[in-house]
Amino acid sequence: MSITSRARRGLATTVAAVLAAGGVVALAATPAQAAPVTTVGSNPVLDATFTWGLSDEQGGGAFFGGCNFLSAGAAGNTGSSRLWTEADGFYKNVDGNVTIQKPDSTGAPVAPTWSTKCQTAAGTPVVAASAASKTGNQVRITAGKGAVSVADNTANIQWTGSFTSVFYGGLTYWSATNPKLVVKADGTGTVTATASGYGTDMQDTTKWTTIAPRTITLATLKNVDVTSSGLVVGGSSSPAITPDYLGVTVQTGTGTAQATSGASWGSFPQSYIDFQQLTGQSSYWYSSGGARDAAKPAAPLTVGLAVAGPAPTVTVSESAIEADGTATVTVSGRNFDPALATGSRPPLAGKPSGAYVAFGKYADVWKPSESAAASARSNLGSATKWAVLAADTATIGGPTAGAIELAADGSFTTELSIDKGELDKTATATTLKNYGVYTYPGGGATQPAYETYTPLSFGSTQPPVVEQPVVTPPAAQPAAPSKVSVKRGSTSKPTTRKTGRTSITVKAANGSAVTGKATVTFKKKGQKTKTKTVTIKNGKAVVTIPRLAKGTWTVSVKYAGTASFARTATLKRGSFTVTK
Repeated sequence: MSITSRARRGLATTVAAVLAAGGVVALAATPAQAAPVTTVGSNPVLDATFTWGLSDEQGGGAFFGGCNFLSAGAAGNTGSSRLWTEADGFYKNVDGNVTIQKPDSTGAPVAPTWSTKCQTAAGTPVVAASAASKTGNQVRITAGKGAVSVADNTANIQWTGSFTSVFYGGLTYWSATNPKLVVKADGTGTVTATASGYGTDMQDTTKWTTIAPRTITLATLKNVDVTSSGLVVGGSSSPAITPDYLGVTVQTGTGTAQATSGASWGSFPQSYIDFQQLTGQSSYWYSSGGARDAAKPAAPLTVGLAVAGPAPTVTVSESAIEADGTATVTVSGRNFDPALATGSRPPLAGKPSGAYVAFGKYADVWKPSESAAASARSNLGSATKWAVLAADTATIGGPTAGAIELAADGSFTTELSIDKGELDKTATATTLKNYGVYTYPGGGATQPAYETYTPLSFGSTQPPVVEQPVVTPPAAQPAAPSKVSVKRGSTSKPTTRKTGRTSITVKAANGSAVTGKATVTFKKKGQKTKTKTVTIKNGKAVVTIPRLAKGTWTVSVKYAGTASFARTATLKRGSFTVTK
């Protein structure tokens, strides 16, 4: 690859200046090689357990029909708004991975029967007159699959199965199918599911319509820490995480207006309420000013994990590509356990479907496991491979169709011909902005542990080559550290009894990923100053805020700097108020 005329002129000027000063220069006769880059994926989840009672109202007494209760599976159609009977066969305490349980008199979980589903732990019937009277029933779903990263504090877990929420003994009910949990690095999380059911009206129970299935948010979470054994409350070891409800406002449409006063006012998520407008249950999921508002707040949920290891890794021989945008790189994968990804479409439906390995230009949100559309991923066809078991390479068309071998131990090696110009001809959408080597499950499988991204950059990465080597130049001066900027992200405020969370982002003026240490200080007049030292990884860090006294606390950040990045002074980065 020839050097430009400008580069040649600049080189000649430099050599002449050094020689004129009586110095000597030596130039490399061969290009420098960039070091390989290794990307670590997430740990596969062998099993995940999800347990939740939704709310005390879901297990409380009803003014008609005995009680509200949970049932395993998606219930069939009663044909009208009427009470369920045992003969209907709709009530189940077990259906596949889903089990309904409630505490007995000792507190141990037991499976309720048709005759005990409306009883308290003491064996007495629940009563609507008391918001504290409840069965304590919960849905428990096992065999969840997905991936988690303890280091990044992320989780992506999918469960298979359904449960049904029944109110007023069966006058109104709906079902949730295949719940999914996503936790982001900042400790926020969502639980979604496909909701379906039947619509009625308390004022007109002759109404009975089938509701088309739709995805809704069952719960939103804050201050979540991901561990190898499950989710815990940030800064503690408590496995019971209470979803958002208190203080949450919603639009209720034509339904009963939301009450926004009192100790228990709040709501389930907006999409949840929108769906319940169709079932006829909406006001049972937000504060409406009624006698049972105290039973409506979201109940704590728990998620337990059994995590496999080690995580998949991808090594790319070169990640900094020269300015012309072309290169041949070697890509090696490890720990892509073939048993973790099962195809959902031909030709590998129902079989281990391996992983795609591709040079592409992707959107910020691109992962199939996070329901990103195919348009979020644009691959260069000639630099796209499919790693499958040796017995299946011919099935998908052999090497000419991009087939490479995925060994039984989960390893593969291949070469990709990078060509940025060719990719740019088809990857033209403005949402496509991130060049890199990507892996994700093949054949329509869902396995977030397989989803990895190794960024590629384009520019001049090698010194120009001259034909006549000369002698050693003066010692090069070290590059000045790049200046950095510091921002504070979203904050989950602490209380006097609970810790909170915030995040900081450190960016370098030269665009490099910042590492190092930073000190975050929380200060309030008349109170002892609290500090936290955090490690910056890829320009980001999550900070646990300690329990603090009531009042307004200022936040300041000081980045300590490294040989590559300049330290900062103490920078004021806003404040927050502790109210309880």
